[in-house]
Amino acid sequence: MKAASLFVLVCWSASLLAQTRQIHGTLATRDGTPVSLASVTLKNTQQRVVAFKTSNDAGAFTLAWRDTIAIADLHLEVNHLGYKNVRIPLSAGTKRYDIVMDEQAIDLAEVEVKSRPKISLKGDTLTYDVASFTKAEDRTIGDVLKRMPGVEVEENGQIKYNGKAISNFYVDGDDLLDDKYAIGTKTIPHAMVKGVEVLQNHQPLKVLQGKTRSENVALNLVIKDEARLELTGQARPGGGFPAQYDSELNTMLFNKKNKMLHAAKANNVGVDLGTDFTAFNKAGQLSRMGNTRPSELLSSGTVGNPALPTHRFYVNNSGSLNANNLVNLKNGLQLRSNVGLMLDNNHLDYYSTNDLYLTDDTVRYSEIQQLNRNPFLIDISLNGQVNQETYYFNNALKIGYSGETGNSSLASNTVDMVQHLRTRVLDFSNTLEYVPALQNRHILSFNWYLNHFSRPQTLHVAPGINADVLNEGEPFEALYQYTETPTWFNTLSAGYRIPQGLITQYYRLSALNEWQQLHSQLHLTQANGEQLPYAGSLENDLYWQRHHAQLNATYELKEGPWEVMLSLPLTWQRITYKDAGFALDEQNERLLFNPSFGAKYNTTPEDYLSLNYGYSNHMGNINSIYRGAILTNYRSLKANDAALEERYGHNMGLNYHFQRNISMLFLNAGIDYSHAISNTIASNVVTDNIINTVLVPYDNTISTFSLNAGISKYVFALGATAALKGSWSTSRANQLLNGELLPYNHITASITPSIEARLWDRISVSYEGTGSWTASQLIATGTAMRVPERRIQRYDQSMSLLYSPFRNTFLRLSGRHQYTSQAQSEAIRYLFADANIRYKLNKWNTDIELNITNLANVTKYETYSVSANQFGYSRYDLRGRMAVLKLTVNL
Repeated sequence: MKAASLFVLVCWSASLLAQTRQIHGTLATRDGTPVSLASVTLKNTQQRVVAFKTSNDAGAFTLAWRDTIAIADLHLEVNHLGYKNVRIPLSAGTKRYDIVMDEQAIDLAEVEVKSRPKISLKGDTLTYDVASFTKAEDRTIGDVLKRMPGVEVEENGQIKYNGKAISNFYVDGDDLLDDKYAIGTKTIPHAMVKGVEVLQNHQPLKVLQGKTRSENVALNLVIKDEARLELTGQARPGGGFPAQYDSELNTMLFNKKNKMLHAAKANNVGVDLGTDFTAFNKAGQLSRMGNTRPSELLSSGTVGNPALPTHRFYVNNSGSLNANNLVNLKNGLQLRSNVGLMLDNNHLDYYSTNDLYLTDDTVRYSEIQQLNRNPFLIDISLNGQVNQETYYFNNALKIGYSGETGNSSLASNTVDMVQHLRTRVLDFSNTLEYVPALQNRHILSFNWYLNHFSRPQTLHVAPGINADVLNEGEPFEALYQYTETPTWFNTLSAGYRIPQGLITQYYRLSALNEWQQLHSQLHLTQANGEQLPYAGSLENDLYWQRHHAQLNATYELKEGPWEVMLSLPLTWQRITYKDAGFALDEQNERLLFNPSFGAKYNTTPEDYLSLNYGYSNHMGNINSIYRGAILTNYRSLKANDAALEERYGHNMGLNYHFQRNISMLFLNAGIDYSHAISNTIASNVVTDNIINTVLVPYDNTISTFSLNAGISKYVFALGATAALKGSWSTSRANQLLNGELLPYNHITASITPSIEARLWDRISVSYEGTGSWTASQLIATGTAMRVPERRIQRYDQSMSLLYSPFRNTFLRLSGRHQYTSQAQSEAIRYLFADANIRYKLNKWNTDIELNITNLANVTKYETYSVSANQFGYSRYDLRGRMAVLKLTVNL
């Protein structure tokens, strides 16, 4: 009976299958890019739906229906926002339909934001369709980038993708801006850009693509075909009250052969033009080469800028020129020049107090300063490059000359003084790289890098201060402090890569040479006008050399979902330093082994889990071994009395990367831990008017543990991009204060939600808030010191409302609220408000804009800070209410 029933069931199923028809196919653009999430509908002659499907990630679809309608009476309809509609009649005997989709421009001002934005993934390249993320009020590509889920644009212009900073920024495949890409995102109109490509696992050298592991992320702006045809630009004159100006003139051209972006800017409205010249990856590149430049030794104050946008406090007169040019020649040679010039004059007034808790006392330093600074910058970069699949050649010459002259009137603990600080920086480097592929498909690499760096500084203070410490209690007229550390740095390397096999191999032999000199003078002008050296210490005349030879073997494995890397660098290093005045003549030779390990597990084609570990064993630099006293600022005297610093440590990180491109969901999370041990510690001797710091021998331990996570999502129902990120960290370090060892634990936490959404057809709203919590506490020991635990809570919220009452008219109201509380102090609250109205004159290709900032005319700003045994309070003068009328003419 069971067999008979089974037989009947099989026959019934077969008859159903015989009565079903099925077709399948793909949707793709003319360049082969799959079109996902398109509506594929099968209809009859009465326009009734017979079958319906949505194309998948690969652009594929399958439709099945009961065979009750003649094929000649059926047709396919394909619909997708941003593409032309397609209608195809079915043909008898045809079961596969590969359909080419043609893109169609959309006027977003006439389309509700509920329409689905477009995003696609092809291999390691994620592409955002710019038009589908653009709003009518947007101007530059930077405005649109901020709205793309998974992409972050920091206040300084740095771009991150899913929590990771980008390594390269391309304009139509070319590195036009040489890592100083903030000028591009603030200048390039979004209307010129077709798509934004996020290049994951990016390898910029074509000869190495697919032959070595990379975790870098790059970003490429795909320029529209019509935007490549002609030179374009903008003129943006502006002026207002009180006596305000803000103007810009830019020109740009982005075709396959020639690219250029030129910009001239001038303003006194608080816009810091220095961010246009920031190379975001420069510090990391220098660190990887081992180029540990000496830090800046002198400063005129002890307080930094407030945690506000610069237009709130930056009282300035600034001007800049930025010229970026690139040409691609027929032989594959690419030539590029980047030239920058900036002149600035700015002013900052502030008052601060800093409480230092000692065993039996609390020392308070107060500071009132009116600071005038005149920074300038000249930056020239010339580059020639060939980047082909058979070889890579690159020569980059960079010349930088910058500096700052600052004058200030300062009152510290009731002592009035005048300061003059002068800094000059000369930075010259040349990089030569050659990477050819051999006939056996192995790859050679040669690299030579040469750098000269110098930062002379002078500090004048009058009248003479801290006579009891500096001049044996005798009053004096003025002091003069000079420092200079000219440096030559050279690296030369050769490598051999074997990319075949289950485990790829790379062997690199390199040499490093570093020559430095530290010269310093501390002179006191006596009451009779005679200038004498500081009697408490000799002057520094220190010579330093560091040489090393390194053999590094790197092995990489890629098998299934696993990617593994192991690096085994073995380094012989020799350091010598001498200063005849201190009878200092030392030599240190070490064999250093700093292995690193990385593993990556691809849980899905879009997600991965990565683990990294590194062991580091490093020696100090010239800043840690000079013996002569240096007055680093008016209240800090520093020197060293220890052998060469040696630090070794462990660094570990575990990170998870999650993304769902179709649903536009991006998530990242990470855990990091570092533990380092050093053979030196800074000993601080605190008195009522000065801090004397000496680096002394002591086994010092520093450890840090941190957690971070972020999520970004496009909410289709609201037409909104929402994000949430948070972090928590704890660090433990020691302080040697007035001869007493004090271990401190510092804890910080923050959470930042943000959203931008269109509420109704003409109204949009954006919100971003940050809550941060900071605590510093003394770990219980045998010390008699009792420091009150300091906790600071800070909430910073910004909200903006955009209303378009008429076509081409945009009214924006913005507010920012800050709240800061500390248990032993009064809570601080601030509310800033701004207004902006803009009208687009399409007939003349022109915008008129009125910008009113600081409507409430807030002119004072207070804040708290906490670290170890210190608690700080600062008060700044702010810019008052301003109004600027600006005209934007598209050339």
